[in-house]
Amino acid sequence: MKTSPNCDPGSFRDPSGRVFSRGENIFRSIFPAGRKNYEAARNAGVYKDLIDAGLLIAHEEIDPGDFCPPGTLSCLAHPRVPMVSYPWEWSFSMLKDAALLHLDVMDMLIPKGFWLRDASAFNIQFDGQDLRLIDTLSVGKRVPDSPWIAYGQFCSHFLAPLAMAAFCDIRMLSLWRNYVDGLPLDLAKKVLPARRKIHPGLFLHLLLHARYQASADRPEDIRKSKGERKPKVSDKGLLALVHSLRRTIKGIKWKRSSRIWEAYEHIRSYEAEDVNEKSAFVQAVVKRLKPKMVWDLGANTGEFSLLAARNGAFVVSIDGDPACSEYLYQKVSRESSTKNILPLTMDLANPSPGLGWAGMERFSLQQRGPVDLILALALIHHLVLSSYVPLSKVAEWFASLTDHLLVEFVPPNDLMVQKLLKNRLEEALPYDFQAFQSAFGALFAFMDQKELANGRALFLCKRK
Repeated sequence: MKTSPNCDPGSFRDPSGRVFSRGENIFRSIFPAGRKNYEAARNAGVYKDLIDAGLLIAHEEIDPGDFCPPGTLSCLAHPRVPMVSYPWEWSFSMLKDAALLHLDVMDMLIPKGFWLRDASAFNIQFDGQDLRLIDTLSVGKRVPDSPWIAYGQFCSHFLAPLAMAAFCDIRMLSLWRNYVDGLPLDLAKKVLPARRKIHPGLFLHLLLHARYQASADRPEDIRKSKGERKPKVSDKGLLALVHSLRRTIKGIKWKRSSRIWEAYEHIRSYEAEDVNEKSAFVQAVVKRLKPKMVWDLGANTGEFSLLAARNGAFVVSIDGDPACSEYLYQKVSRESSTKNILPLTMDLANPSPGLGWAGMERFSLQQRGPVDLILALALIHHLVLSSYVPLSKVAEWFASLTDHLLVEFVPPNDLMVQKLLKNRLEEALPYDFQAFQSAFGALFAFMDQKELANGRALFLCKRK
């Protein structure tokens, strides 16, 4: 009996093929429009070279079955990435590394007569160990003497957001939510400081490019034939463009204005003994439950994310401070032997929604669950007292995401809670142990707990 494939809502725009799942397995259909490029790259050994270089996610060609979408000519089986993430959630360096990965792929493809047909940031994902290109069909035969057809997309998806984040404000990366097809170059041109606009790479690839895009939309230019509008570009010229983009991207650096969270262990309001007890309890919970997937919400610099990851879990480490996710990404990707951590930036009082066509093309955070275990350590007092989310709503949200929750209750007399309440003229939402126990006890059973000497308490909860 033929089964209906569960097609990924983010791949419907590609006429060459569709990504779909069946159970825990991920497949890619290749339609007639994509067969020529796929077979050319396969026969030339391009895919093997990219996979061996660690740039492209692996695949295995299998016989198409009844489970494939209609029109499938060939079918590929892919490994499943642990967690899909999006550019507006990435740290600065993760977006930068994704840009450089695209350029590394282009460097390998051009001498072989191929290129990337598109340069979308969504084509890059973290596979549990490193960033990989996941869109196999974005590799195609190069059109001889043609400019890179994905040049504009690359600049919108990588160059513009990186420049705006580094030279204006790191929070500019959140604009991705509004511009899911990439940040407009004319917007970047307007907001960049004047002194940055004279940087040779930015002037060429961003300012002049934005001017060219504007002129290309004029009626007199639209009426021109393709041959009149497009200059001819040799392989040497295309490689020069790639190398110029690489120099420009590498030269964009974000200078963090604050390192407060990197010294967090020196400024927090509790003693090393409490930290050790807390770490021991977290480790015991992870060993007891053996979760495959952990979300560490409000992770700061990832102290407990690293602990969970070292005990075998894949950890999505989420914090609202871009400096925290940047610090952890740098630590994990460049220094640590523990690679199974994905640091993301997100305001947990306003988590990533479903976006794109019909609000379904890019998944909300909730759609990417459920998860085996959530760590909510020193978090809920911030949600209640800073973001005005009632404890009952916090408990409901956690219950929609997980069966098991490790939550920390910080009492009202704690210095951090007192700091949040300082200068608060209006009445705060109910926040005490009784309110916590009532809200969470309605949805979770308390399996275990640990009281720390500083008055804080850890609770292992299971959804009822």
